[in-house]
Amino acid sequence: MILHFSKKINFYFTLLLLTFLFLYLIIPSINQTDFVNSTITSKTFFFIYMLLIILSLYILNIIFNRYKLFSLKISRIDICVSVIVIFIIVNRYFIQSHYGFSIRFIELLGLSLLYLILRSLTSKNFIWLLLAIVASGIIQAVYGNLQLLGYYSSNHSSFKLTGSFFNSGPYAGFLTAVWPITFGIYLFKEKIIEYIQIKNKVLVNRLIVIVLESLSLISIISITLVLPSTRSRAAWIAVILSSLILIEYRYSILNKFLSKSGKIRKTILAIVFVVAICSVLFGIYNFKKESSDGRLFIWKVTTQVIKENPFFGVGFDRFRTHYMNSQANYFVKKGETQEALVADNTYYAFNEWLQFITENGLIGALLLGVLLYIIFKTKVEKEHKFLFAVLSSGILAIGCFAFFSYPMQILPIKLILVLTLALLSTLDIRKYVFFKEFKAKKQILIPSKIAVLSIGVIYIVKVTQYSNALEQSLKTWKSALNSYQYGDYDSAIKEYEKVYPELKKDGDFLMNYGKALSMNKQDAQAVNILEDAKLHLNTTIIETTLGDSYKNLKQYGKAETAYQHAANMIPIRFYPMYLLAKLYEESGETTKAIAIAQKLLDKDIKVPSTAIREIQAEMKMIIKRTEKPIK
Repeated sequence: MILHFSKKINFYFTLLLLTFLFLYLIIPSINQTDFVNSTITSKTFFFIYMLLIILSLYILNIIFNRYKLFSLKISRIDICVSVIVIFIIVNRYFIQSHYGFSIRFIELLGLSLLYLILRSLTSKNFIWLLLAIVASGIIQAVYGNLQLLGYYSSNHSSFKLTGSFFNSGPYAGFLTAVWPITFGIYLFKEKIIEYIQIKNKVLVNRLIVIVLESLSLISIISITLVLPSTRSRAAWIAVILSSLILIEYRYSILNKFLSKSGKIRKTILAIVFVVAICSVLFGIYNFKKESSDGRLFIWKVTTQVIKENPFFGVGFDRFRTHYMNSQANYFVKKGETQEALVADNTYYAFNEWLQFITENGLIGALLLGVLLYIIFKTKVEKEHKFLFAVLSSGILAIGCFAFFSYPMQILPIKLILVLTLALLSTLDIRKYVFFKEFKAKKQILIPSKIAVLSIGVIYIVKVTQYSNALEQSLKTWKSALNSYQYGDYDSAIKEYEKVYPELKKDGDFLMNYGKALSMNKQDAQAVNILEDAKLHLNTTIIETTLGDSYKNLKQYGKAETAYQHAANMIPIRFYPMYLLAKLYEESGETTKAIAIAQKLLDKDIKVPSTAIREIQAEMKMIIKRTEKPIK
């Protein structure tokens, strides 16, 4: 329910708004390194605990609200968002055969609750949250510039620039999501200042003007300086496109030009536009051609997953469960094509639209299409047109970035999107209104508030208990990984055992746990864990480790299947085939061992390395050892 009270701002509402501001300002910068995958998971826990505070204040605001008049207002965006979330939940738990542990699903539930609470704010309240987003963009842009200058280290060995994210892609995506807001605020600053100014508060209004103008200008400059260094083509396209749309909203340059142009000039303009777009796309494709080819290949394989699961998809956050198996099947059918050069272990589709269809099927895609149609057909008051321009360009920027990357895996970007949707829904003039200015009687009001308080307390306590247990589990997992890195497999296994009950449906956790067991020669247990892991994730690491454990257990047939599947996943790699050759030699299948060894000696080398030279040297030894002596 989206409740709108007839009330003045009270103490609890003020705290609620300040907590929202703190959440949006701080969360992109959170990175507690004692968590596993800290740049992702630590943000999630910060969000959960902040959300519990927000929920508590929201409940207190309801309980201690002295005004008895309220109404229930629901927009078409509210309805469509609710239907999509309900479909995802039903599909995950009741239609799919399996579901695993998912940080993304936890975030989805939290974001859904956040959306409901955001809908209780007025449009003027939202302006301050947009400014908090602008300020968070400044913090990240400055942080990124300091990383480039060498003052701070990045969070990834392959990228000098990551901000508080795990690589430059999500970092660029976050700045892309912030850009339309900050650029839009700057373009429409006069309207925004007029919109939020306070009567009879000259000094306060002057301070608002200074803060708004300074924040937006500093954000524009700092993002402009750092964004090119991310080398993110998706971010560049999204920023340019959203900027052009905002400029057109503000100045109507194209509209004025077309209104004065004849058919010939319009035709010429259309041709020039198409040629320019094609040229830009061609240039961007060739800027990092190997990366572009890699994405095109992932999209091709992803369409095969969609064809196999057309209506309901594979389930929320289960792309990684199915993708690598489909990639292996692709190479089995096609052979080691040129595409093998860009194949790798893949967790994301690098196209959120395709990934959404993969996970939620054509039914989910239809619901998403309806939501997009409703968003861009939203009707707002004339005084809110500038806000609609900023919000729609923001959604467009994230949507454009989503064609080439994975913004829906990044919590701070999703928080911006949820805020955008909530504000659009608030601005929508075509709402369904229930209990308009309904005045609750005392005998109804008091029991209702008691019920809200009771349910809220139970929910907050349960979520806090679950979050604390999960937080400790992820920290223990990180400690286990550290022990593994030092070769202390016994300690790692003991720590994995402690948190197994909480994380037994997490594919990455099971992969790490199974690998530690295999390295410690506990092969029977490793096989059990790794076979469970395949229900939630599959990679060459899982398959080769399975092969190792099966080989140690003398189950050569199963070991062969695992190694071969790993080799099919990424045919260009030498290691799975090397393991297969060693398996054949150990099991006495010398003909097969020689065939694989010769294949590795003849294989094209993508990136020369010491490891490959050692593998090829070992293959020569296998051939020498297994050749029959000449009589």
